[in-house]
Amino acid sequence: MTASPTILIADPDEETRLALAEAVVRIDPGARVIEAADGSALNRALAGSRIDLLFVDVLLPQTNGADIRRWRETGNPQGLVVLVTDMLAPRWSSTARRVGAYDVILKPLGDLHIARLLAAGRILSRSLDCLVVDPGQATRTLVRKLLGQSHFSFRVLEAAGGRDAVRLAEREPVDLAIIEMSLPDYPALEVACRINDRHPAARILMTGPRIEEGIQRQLATFGASGFLAKPFQFFDIDKAVHESFGLWHPYLINALRRESLLDAGPAVGQAV
Repeated sequence: MTASPTILIADPDEETRLALAEAVVRIDPGARVIEAADGSALNRALAGSRIDLLFVDVLLPQTNGADIRRWRETGNPQGLVVLVTDMLAPRWSSTARRVGAYDVILKPLGDLHIARLLAAGRILSRSLDCLVVDPGQATRTLVRKLLGQSHFSFRVLEAAGGRDAVRLAEREPVDLAIIEMSLPDYPALEVACRINDRHPAARILMTGPRIEEGIQRQLATFGASGFLAKPFQFFDIDKAVHESFGLWHPYLINALRRESLLDAGPAVGQAV
């Protein structure tokens, strides 16, 4: 998302569009706001402008979810789609995922909702450099796969040990580092310190078997912004990354996690 984002509000109700537009400008006076009252106007706006954040009513007339997903994948892959609705239909989260939505918000949207989404857009619009440090090839491959399923855009570098990780951090940019607590050749917390010294703005997630909360809090002393317990799934790593950047975790992701638990199928994407 640019310094002055372009926001598209697609809703059939004029008062709703006006209230949302006023809230956006109140939070970000530099934002450019475009309005659409139906699917035809929505498609014209998507084709004519680079949209950073799209608010679209789930009942917008003449709207095709496939068109929204196509724009999300090809028009601006780093743009965010937020579905807004008066009520949640059954399995709403699965529908939202099919169109590539970042989140689903109930009307009316408050300033806090909008501020959170604008903050997320500023991070998710960037290409981020992620360093994954783990002696297990399978775990590194898993982390790469799970990060690719998120709305974040990562360039992933891998290191099997601490020494390689430090060398990579000395010559490559790092926005996020995910470091296994048990490394074969170098203390993991020292790796975290070295990365933090070289890249003070980088977020650092330590990972490993579950540890006590008190120990987790102590990790901040070494520059770590969080702890990711193994084994983990997409929902766990997505939440940890959001929290490490100080972002609100989307309601949609939490709902998808609940659905996966209710389905009671075998765990998918767990590290071994």
